[in-house]
Amino acid sequence: LDQFCSEVDVQVGISVVARAGQVFAGSKIRALAEAAGMRLQADGGFQLNDESENMIFRIENLDAEPFSAEKIRTATISGITFLIDVPRTREGMRMFDRMVDLSRSFADSLDGMLADDNRVVMHDAGLEKIRRQLQAIYRSMENRGIEAGGALALRLFR
Repeated sequence: LDQFCSEVDVQVGISVVARAGQVFAGSKIRALAEAAGMRLQADGGFQLNDESENMIFRIENLDAEPFSAEKIRTATISGITFLIDVPRTREGMRMFDRMVDLSRSFADSLDGMLADDNRVVMHDAGLEKIRRQLQAIYRSMENRGIEAGGALALRLFR
């Protein structure tokens, strides 16, 4: 069980990064996040929750400093990362697609680019590779009788 949990207990991130020599206005990021139904959390990330208040995905500051209501108005940010907690998210593939769509929308609105963890530009092929990896993880969970985002998954993957 420990080995299985370590194999599927992953977070997937997609970053939106500013083009060379540019930055994003914190106020614009906040406006986009709130328009998408996300709320700023005490830990400094914007979070989208489902109707049961379980996290679907979140946005964190790529510059490592948490967002705060006081500083975001004047902050300049080089990038943000959308994160989904794979085993804890119900309807994972649909929510991943939703996260991809929203990250693309942010990139368009901010004139940024999608990127991976190393800030390397990510194209459709990279996103498709992630989709295949996620499908394998979800199949593995199903084979074990563990529903992503279900009660057992929420207890196993804290």
